[in-house]
Amino acid sequence: MPSPGKLCPELSLVRVDTAILMFTITDGTSPIDITGYTFLFMLRTAPDAATAISFTCVVTSGTAGIMTATLTAVDAATLIKDTAYYYDVQMVDLASTKTTIISGITQPIIADVSRV
Repeated sequence: MPSPGKLCPELSLVRVDTAILMFTITDGTSPIDITGYTFLFMLRTAPDAATAISFTCVVTSGTAGIMTATLTAVDAATLIKDTAYYYDVQMVDLASTKTTIISGITQPIIADVSRV
């Protein structure tokens, strides 16, 4: 099982950019089978803030323990430049047990310069 609440290095995001992150869930050494698991990945300006921005999480290879999280450009456009966000990733297994596998604080959001 992954270590609960493992602090992850700070995440860097650019406002309006699509972000695609891949995670390999392991027992510390080997990938675990996450077939049928669900994941939540949210950003908030404070841990108890009412508004959250969510990544879409998909198990892309259950037997290899791979989950892909995507933040769309539309959702990334709602990020506030120069603001750091709290985040965590929760895993929900087949028994509905929730485990926070990663948590941290983003780097301040980088403002987009190029626009179409």
